[in-house]
Amino acid sequence: MACTLEDLIGRISGKRFGVIGVGNVMIGDDGAGPETVGQLERLGFSLPMADATEVPENYGGWVPKQELEAVVFVDAVDFGGEPGECRVIPLEKLMVSASATHRMSLHYTVMYLRDEWEGDAILVGIQPKSLKLGEGLSDEVAAGVNALAYLLDETARREP
Repeated sequence: MACTLEDLIGRISGKRFGVIGVGNVMIGDDGAGPETVGQLERLGFSLPMADATEVPENYGGWVPKQELEAVVFVDAVDFGGEPGECRVIPLEKLMVSASATHRMSLHYTVMYLRDEWEGDAILVGIQPKSLKLGEGLSDEVAAGVNALAYLLDETARREP
């Protein structure tokens, strides 16, 4: 069901890609997506990015307007891995095989994109440790967010 991050690099290398963080920063590790966007901003990421919070469906039209060849959605997804582990989750399996707090709206966002845009939509799930209201990111998920942000930034900086 899940791919490696090497697969992510292969899918975005040499392409104009963007990043959309999905999640609620008030619910522990569910804030992994927005925090990834924040970390990319701190790194000076040069490609389009957006913090969609809990409403990725509001960004379906944003993707084609950015003239992207690929878009990476980042969200906390319980795929049974170790806390902080990052995996590419096949979007076809999103509704039936992965547990994410925004999976229904993200599913419809991707369906919309497939009708309106010819690029590659990719979901990177970060395994949460805790989804308790009022908590920040766990140390494990913060480390996963940082590793993913550096990987995305490094990939964007490479020559095509």
